[in-house]
Formats: sequence, C-alpha cells, structure tokens
Amino acid sequence: MSALLSRLIDDAALFAPARTPMDDALPAYRGAVRDPVVGRLLCPASRFAELRRRLVPEDLLDLVLVADTGIEELPRALDAVRAEPRVRPSSVEIALPGNADQARAAAVTLALLPPGVPAHIEVRRSPGRLDALDRIAAARDHGAPLGAKYRLDGPALATAAFIAACAERDLPFTCAANRAGQGLLNVLLATAQVAAGADGVQRTLERHDAGGLAADVGTLTDDAARSARRLLAALAVPHLGTATSVLALIRKGPFSTAPG
Repeated sequence: MSALLSRLIDDAALFAPARTPMDDALPAYRGAVRDPVVGRLLCPASRFAELRRRLVPEDLLDLVLVADTGIEELPRALDAVRAEPRVRPSSVEIALPGNADQARAAAVTLALLPPGVPAHIEVRRSPGRLDALDRIAAARDHGAPLGAKYRLDGPALATAAFIAACAERDLPFTCAANRAGQGLLNVLLATAQVAAGADGVQRTLERHDAGGLAADVGTLTDDAARSARRLLAALAVPHLGTATSVLALIRKGPFSTAPG
C-alpha cells in the first residue's frame, strides 16, 4: 500500500475547524511526520513569521504556503519562505473567491501567479467551475506545475463530479476535509474507481462502512494505487491523529499486501 498512502495526509491543523495554536501545532507535526503517510504542513502566509519564530535548528519542514493574504502578496510571502533554510516550500495553495465567476477568477489568478511556482488552485462550487478547471489544465499542459483543490464540504454528487472532471483533464488535485477523518477512505476509493473508469463513484462517496471501505481500498493493485495517486496528490486534515487511525484500517488489515 506504500504507492497509495505515501505522504498522502497533509496537516491543516492551523486552519478551521481545528485552529490549533502554533505552539501546539508545530510540535505535533514534528512528531507525526515520522509516519510515512504524513506529508506536508499547511501554513497561512499571514502566519509564516509566527511559525518561523518557533523553528528549532534541527527543523526541515515540508511546507505548503496558503496564500490567505492574496495573490498580489504572494511573491513577497514566497521570498520570506525561500529565505528560511529550515523549511522546504513544496507548493502554494490559492482559493478562488467564492462569490466570483470561477472561470474569470481563475484567469486572473493564473495571470498573477509567479512563473514556475507549483500551485493548487481551489475551485468553488460556483458558476464557471468547469471552465476554471479547463483554464488550469490548459496552463498545466503548457508546462505550469498546477493542480486543483477541492473542499469536502458538499454533497457526494458534487465531489464525484469534481473528481471525474479532474480525471478527464488529467489534472491532479488535493482535497481538504473539514473533519478529521471525513471521507478519507471514500475519496481514496472513489479516485481509484474514476482512474479505472469504473461506475458507482457517488455511491462510494456516500458509504459509511469504514471497515468495508478499508477492505476495498486494500484490494487495489499497485498499478491502481499509482493511477489514483497521479490524480489525488494529497488530503489535508485538521487532526492528523484521527486521519492516521483511519488509514491504519488499511495498513493493519490482512488485505494490506495486494499484488501489483
């Protein structure tokens, strides 16, 4: 299962709903990142100076910079991150305004994004969202290291449509869960189904049987796992402990060694 789970879970403890204080979030991430399923720490650009003051000499943190101060301030924020040797900037995340036409907002964001910066652009469930994905995918096809982001706070039908739309465009994506273990197994299995061209994706996203989901995920071959992860780059969660416990249902089961 290493092909499926490696560095899958990003730490979003600094964001709602957890809003964990920095003095608690940073030590917790340091301890959790030893687990191979744990990936990067998400940090708002507005709080990077606060994080920097709490770094220790031994730190070397993989960081996702979330552009909460706006696209116009992103170059300055990136300069600050790049100047700190104790963090490794992995990518940035930028949310399109929820009350704007998503296609037009994506065009503006892409025009202002610093060249060559790996970024995932959060597309809202608003008019123009498919056209926004088209614009992001077109920029990626021209060499920009881009992907999409989706927040798991809506109906299963909308999530299924987003995953399918990204697969049709060969566009990698990340997801953000508003609750610690919300939908992790569902999204993993649903993405694998979409990548394989299978049906029943919405039903998978609506399932609540964690054990059954884990068993089904555990039967994925290595090829299926790699295909899923080419689409699903990461899942951001507010509480790493709960998320890793959910994934342990896969790792500890008798089905955890599916053949490739």
